[in-house]
Amino acid sequence: MPIQVVLSDILDACTKTNQIILQAPTGAGKSTALPLALLKSGIIKGKILMLEPRRVATRNVAGFIANQLNQVVGQQVGYRVRGDSKVSAQTQLEVVTEGILTRMIQQDPELTGVDMIIFDEIHERHLTTDIGLALAIEVQQSLREELIIVAMSATLASLPLEQLMPEATTIYSDGRSFPVEVVYQPVGAQQDWLAHMANVIADLMLTNTDNTTADYYHGSLLAFLPGKGEINRLAQLLLPKLGANIILCPMYGELSTTEQDRAIKPPKPGQRKVVLATNVAESSLTIEGITMVVDSGYQRSASFNPKTGVSRLSLKRISQASAIQRSGRAGRLSSGLSVRLWSLEEQGRLLTVSPPEISQTELTAVALDCACWGAKQFSELALLTPAPIIHEQLAWQLLQQLELVDKDHKLTAMGRDAHNLGCHPRLAHMLLAAKDLSELNENPHLALLACLVAGVIEARGLPKKGADISRYLAIANQGAQAQQVKQWQTKLAIKGDLKTALAQANDYDISHLLALAFPDRIAKARGQLGFVLSNGTGVTLDHDDPLANANWLVVADFQETQGRNAGRVYLACALDERLLKNELSHLVSEQRVSGWDDTKGRFYAQKQTRIGEIVLSSVVDHQVTDADIREALLLQLNQKGLSLVNFDDAAAQIQMRVMLACALDDNAKVFWPDYSSQSLQQTMSSWLSPYLTNIKNLTQLAKLNIASLLVNNLTWEQQQRLDKLAPQHWKMATGTHAPIRYQLPIDEFGQVYVAKGQARALLSVRLQEALGMSASPVIFNGKLMVTMELLSPAQRPLATTADLASFWQGPYIEVKKEMRGRYPKHLWPDDPANTIATKFTKKKTPGL
Repeated sequence: MPIQVVLSDILDACTKTNQIILQAPTGAGKSTALPLALLKSGIIKGKILMLEPRRVATRNVAGFIANQLNQVVGQQVGYRVRGDSKVSAQTQLEVVTEGILTRMIQQDPELTGVDMIIFDEIHERHLTTDIGLALAIEVQQSLREELIIVAMSATLASLPLEQLMPEATTIYSDGRSFPVEVVYQPVGAQQDWLAHMANVIADLMLTNTDNTTADYYHGSLLAFLPGKGEINRLAQLLLPKLGANIILCPMYGELSTTEQDRAIKPPKPGQRKVVLATNVAESSLTIEGITMVVDSGYQRSASFNPKTGVSRLSLKRISQASAIQRSGRAGRLSSGLSVRLWSLEEQGRLLTVSPPEISQTELTAVALDCACWGAKQFSELALLTPAPIIHEQLAWQLLQQLELVDKDHKLTAMGRDAHNLGCHPRLAHMLLAAKDLSELNENPHLALLACLVAGVIEARGLPKKGADISRYLAIANQGAQAQQVKQWQTKLAIKGDLKTALAQANDYDISHLLALAFPDRIAKARGQLGFVLSNGTGVTLDHDDPLANANWLVVADFQETQGRNAGRVYLACALDERLLKNELSHLVSEQRVSGWDDTKGRFYAQKQTRIGEIVLSSVVDHQVTDADIREALLLQLNQKGLSLVNFDDAAAQIQMRVMLACALDDNAKVFWPDYSSQSLQQTMSSWLSPYLTNIKNLTQLAKLNIASLLVNNLTWEQQQRLDKLAPQHWKMATGTHAPIRYQLPIDEFGQVYVAKGQARALLSVRLQEALGMSASPVIFNGKLMVTMELLSPAQRPLATTADLASFWQGPYIEVKKEMRGRYPKHLWPDDPANTIATKFTKKKTPGL
């Protein structure tokens, strides 16, 4: 394998440094050849932990390395995934995944006996990898300086590893150099992409090899699809197209180990295979015999929606990096062919790399990990990418609601017990609360039932039996899921028979348990629109689902899907309304709600009984105070802006004068307030609120003199200086006080702003009263030249200029010719700059 060239460098680095960064492309052998070399070298005396991001790869890598040592898995090489492990006292290399490393560090911060941790495929940016790396670095820095951390990635582009590990030795390895021919075959405009994909695969697999020199047509094919549903549909389309010697092998996370092995192992002699896989086959795994890849270009991604508290599933295009990874699967063992079902032009528009999982997912479990580690904020960990602030805030809020952390994000006693259970914090809270209730009632039934309910929620690949969770309880008591359920029973020290608990299960108890885990997902029916959750989110069920007719539900699992207005419920239970008055009464609150009724244009106040956003009952509150109304008015103004008040031209002039003063006045002794529209809206409680005492409705609000209020908000000193810097009138030689109007540019949102060279002070006056002026007035201590708007005797605009001297010498001549005939009684001198100004006709002007 290509990595053989740099193995000596890596082994040498292990003796000199405690941090190593290895860049090696897919197929270089970093996941198999390197761990094998480390074991054979004897350099690492203690245990080696290697983190793989996927369970399929974990078992496969461990099996391959063990086979190279002529051993079975569980001897020198073992693996540990959630719910399954093969290790022994002799195991030196453990391949682990799915948060196993994080839990090991939490349980033993010194990682006793572990000398090296290898992080494989770190470029995929799985959340568990990012958290595991952050904790490992902290262990190394604070407790185990001799612990060696190896970070392995197919690429270091857009990966800030060197910032987290600045002292690391970086080693580069080449990948396998088998050429892969990349072909683009985009889907037609009106064509179903799965049908197109089926035709492409069939054409490749049925190509007459006698008529081509390309060897890759003799091999097997790997097809990349977004999920299980698409894999099954494509399999149905392909079955009638392919011959008996071509076998179809689906490959996704929910399959059994036997089925996954069938996809990975080479086909029998005389057979070829088509592997239909999700992105689980993108890296780490070497699938025997693959020489062709057909890539749909899609992946199903979940992005967390902070408004609803769930992840929204959507079909998205993969990144350019993923496309390269997928194409590379055709060139692992020989030259190959990669067919991309999109255009070359679209390839250039794809994201360069996929966003890290920490920016896309729900983070409650991460917050609990942080609290268990003693961190009160995610920023206290050495994360490759910071988490979105709102996602982190919601995670801490939920943990507080579940009583797993306190207001300072410190782990509670229940939080410690919840973390030890190893499941999602919601389910852990349900299990622990159920245990307490069972002990209180001296009956283990509720706690045993909680284990079964948690087992259903955590199960993967449930059959379709509708949304009622009670229909799936038996599954939690079978196979691998039963092992997990029994582990919870053991950890909680609950005695009793699970079969008896299953037989005695009822909706009252199940809905009670689900409400302990999902207090924000109690749902009330709202007619044909489905249900509304207590967090305010709308959800629906299939019309023929029996739960669709329930009045109340508790929803354990729902998903938001691209293109749907409401989430779709997958697991729920009918809620007995009696629970709201008894066991769940702590979720019911009394609130006083007040606000402004837009329809009636007046204030309202109610006393409401609610569960979250669901109103159970309400009565009118007649004890309304002026303070209530004032608060409601301010809320309306905050939501709808200053359009609700009489923000007329006079108010706008005050606003612009102060904004100009703020920008142009260099007198440090005077502090000018921010009069931008945004600031005025944000500070209404100070300048507007005192005048709302007797305002009862929007009509009265609109009658307020806003210009006067804005002036009153200025100090006496500010008012005097504003009149000096930005006068509202200019006294002409004739004694007329000509008005000055200020103008500022307006942005795309309709808000005024100060921009150099675009502010204007416009002085409007009849032309005859400007005679004798050699230049336009200057204001703001010489920083702003006034623009003259010269008017006709009938007050009509004749000309606008900021350079009066140039106007007299040029444009005035044409104005004089035109106006003399129209207004013969008024003065139109030949030498305006040296003529005395007048506001009278020639007859009334002295000397004429």
